[in-house]
Amino acid sequence: MHAPIRCWAEVRSLREAAQETWWLEVHAPAIAASAVPGQFLMAGFGLTQVGAPFLPRPFSVGWTDRATGTVGLLIREFGAGTRRLARLRDGDQLLLLGPLGRGFHIPAGRPTVCVGGGVGLAPFLFLASEARDSAAEVRLLYGERTADRVFDPVLIAELTGVEPIVYTEDGSIGRHGLVLDGIDVSDDPVLLGCGPTPMLNALEKFARERGSDLQVSVEEHMGCGIGTCQGCVVRGVDDSWLKSCTEGPVFGAGELAWPI
Repeated sequence: MHAPIRCWAEVRSLREAAQETWWLEVHAPAIAASAVPGQFLMAGFGLTQVGAPFLPRPFSVGWTDRATGTVGLLIREFGAGTRRLARLRDGDQLLLLGPLGRGFHIPAGRPTVCVGGGVGLAPFLFLASEARDSAAEVRLLYGERTADRVFDPVLIAELTGVEPIVYTEDGSIGRHGLVLDGIDVSDDPVLLGCGPTPMLNALEKFARERGSDLQVSVEEHMGCGIGTCQGCVVRGVDDSWLKSCTEGPVFGAGELAWPI
């Protein structure tokens, strides 16, 4: 694993991809060269661009183009911090620290099913684009509550080369139901999950009942990203406390005490 890099990154583009959801691309060659799917960045403005708020926020590495040094981040507006990020313009500077944490491990020669809920889609954009280069088989299942929250499927296919299977709880776009409804384990895939905690708990139960291998990326609040604040701990199977930012955010299902 590479040491994290602290750098200023120039905004290359920002486009709206769904309601209150943005796709941000920045120029950060060193991070693009070293990141692996499942890792994350802390993104902020430093002390030279003070504005409320200026504390960094964690984001999954959503995509990289190593040839151009581009890194993509999926931004959904939840509060003042993400709102400020969603107002960036081309040429603005963003302070990044990363890549951080532990990513996904994909066994060679096995199909992979990615199950993403909401912004949990982000690491699977990166993973699917990497798999395209290695010719590995990846199926991408993506769930949202309603159509207006669905990250543009055309953009997903453009970034990854994979057509997502989209589920909405109200059936307003894609298939009607929960994203877990689309999982097929008949060819013994590795299951990967990222999304809200209730979805991960349901996915773990599904995988355990079927004897499927599962890795999950947990969505705990990360204040520092480097293991100092200890605000992102999850309970391990042996009743220990694991730091999501340094020992995760990706864990094998057998490492955690469920439900999380």
